[in-house]
Formats: sequence, C-alpha cells, structure tokens
Amino acid sequence: MLDILSNLMPFKAEAKLKIESWTTIERPGKPTKTFSAFINPDEIALNYTVITERNPTPGAAGNAGPFLGTSPFEVTLKFYLDGTNANGVKLDVKEKIKEFYEATGYDGKGHRTRFLRINWPGLIWYRANQFAFDCVLKSATINYKLFKPDGTPLRAIINAVFTEKRPDAEVQKDRDDHSADLTHIRVVKEGDNLPAMVYEIYGNFKYYLEVAKANNLANFRDLPPGLKLVFPPFDKNLKRISNA
Repeated sequence: MLDILSNLMPFKAEAKLKIESWTTIERPGKPTKTFSAFINPDEIALNYTVITERNPTPGAAGNAGPFLGTSPFEVTLKFYLDGTNANGVKLDVKEKIKEFYEATGYDGKGHRTRFLRINWPGLIWYRANQFAFDCVLKSATINYKLFKPDGTPLRAIINAVFTEKRPDAEVQKDRDDHSADLTHIRVVKEGDNLPAMVYEIYGNFKYYLEVAKANNLANFRDLPPGLKLVFPPFDKNLKRISNA
C-alpha cells in the first residue's frame, strides 16, 4: 500500500475546497449541491493500493506476487468547523454540517449517495492532468469539540473518506490511453524528465533513447515545458512499429 500524506500549499483566501454533487455518475451541467470548506483542510491523505497475488509458490521466500490491479483511489480530508467567531467570521456549525450531509449523502431519489467532485485549485490528485477528484463518500465521522451552555455545538471536526467513482466508459478510455500498444502524445510540464515519462507509459525505462530518437531530441535531459512529445508503440525487440 502506498499511503501519501501531503502538506498543502497556502492558497489565496478565496481558493477554498469545494465538494460538488450530482445525482447521476455522468455529472452533467451544474452541480445540484455544493459544500464549500469554511477553512481549508491542513492535511490530506491520498491512498493508492496495489493488489498482488497473495498465494506464493510453496517453499518460496517472501516476495510480492504477480500484479493483479489496483483498488479505487481514496482521499481522506479533515474539516475544522469553528463557530466561536475567533477568526472574525460567523459560522453556524450545525448548518455547516447539514450542508455537508446534503451535498454528500443520500440524494432522496436514487436510494444511494450522491456522485461527487472535489475541487481544490492548485492540488493534483495523484493522477496525470487531473485537477479534480470524481468520487463518492465512503465514510464520515463528526467529532464535536465545544458546546454552548444550551448544548449547541461551537466546534466540530469532520473526518471524511472519499472513494474514486467514474463512469465505466471514462475508466475504459483511461485504461486504453495508457496502453503501451498505442501512440501517445504528451505535453512536457515543469519538472518532467524523459525517463520518468517513458516509464509512466511503457512501464519500463529502457525505451527512453528510442523515444528521444523518435522526437529528434538533441538533449533529452533538459525538456522545456510546453514541448509536445510523441511516444510510439514498440515491439519486444525495441523496434518502433511503423504505421502506428
């Protein structure tokens, strides 16, 4: 299991995390409900689990088995709700929790929870070119921390876990686009390097020289952002397949 805890970069005051929701998985048009974070979470956990064969060969030393696939990507967020006016902004904790439930809980018609999209400007959700996370709510825990004398909550923490959920057609298209048997076109981003890009597509670093030749790169160690690269399919003998 790969468990990544990312410290989040500071954003402008208006760049708040939003959870948008729809009643259908295609998420057409504008969302029907939206939950906006009052204070952005100060921590996010991204969980990506690789599934391997768990039946080792009898007598063999401990080792990971053959690759079987991956489980759905999961994201854990922690929201702090403060109704004490300590930061000069008024907040009704009960209303904010109600807003969260209405945006993420049952839709009232489909007898299931809503289909969500988490948006947070500047954050990449551990996926290439993905700046929003399509998901459903897996679990939510609400911890009340402070109350008025009449029992009204003044502070609360929402710990929520979201599981990736996309339309089947989109998942299949993404799977096909990552096949090493197809020609791929990628645009270089800041910090990209050719061996890493080659590994992402082919699952092996050894093709980077062939990709450099295919793109007439004189210096593949210094790729300028914005450069468009072609990653052709290869056969097992490292010969580029023509007419790709």
